[in-house]
Amino acid sequence: MSTPVVTSKWAGTFACSGMCQRKQLMGEEFSKKALERYRKDGKPLKCKQCVAADEQTERGNAAKRKVVDDNSDETRRCAGKCERVLPKASFNRNQYSKGDGKSRCRDCVEQSVKDESANQAKSKEEKISAARKKVDDAKRSGNAQQILAAESELAALEAEKVTGLKPIKLSAGRGRGRGRGGVRGRGRGVGRS
Repeated sequence: MSTPVVTSKWAGTFACSGMCQRKQLMGEEFSKKALERYRKDGKPLKCKQCVAADEQTERGNAAKRKVVDDNSDETRRCAGKCERVLPKASFNRNQYSKGDGKSRCRDCVEQSVKDESANQAKSKEEKISAARKKVDDAKRSGNAQQILAAESELAALEAEKVTGLKPIKLSAGRGRGRGRGGVRGRGRGVGRS
């Protein structure tokens, strides 16, 4: 059987067309949607860091452009973690339109996006470490079938990290001896209508 591979030393074949211009990036550096567009249309890729930086500058520019109404005394309670009563200017248009009790302020939205991305990265690392533990347990048991299944799962997770493609489970297919999908009998014309 193979030895565990150190994935931190892997280099991918993707390059960022954003501000960083980094080369040889793995698939995990890009969003799933960006990788799909790249594979389908050959559109340039931007890594998650460049996209986050662009979003941050856009938010800053939007805040600067925001014309605050002096006559607007509208306030609303934030439905996010802060639960503060804030003026309308503290909410983006999308969140404010959700109504009272459902809209979150800009700071809460930004924090939840950061938390979600951190949780996703942590989840992927936990899955890989759990798969490595499963391989070690299977090797200790000595059962070849368990070892193969555990190493296959680990290889699929590591490959997903590098390529950004999720593994596809192949079904048994329509091989010999499976019948004809609801038609009884396998002989010539037997059971056909």
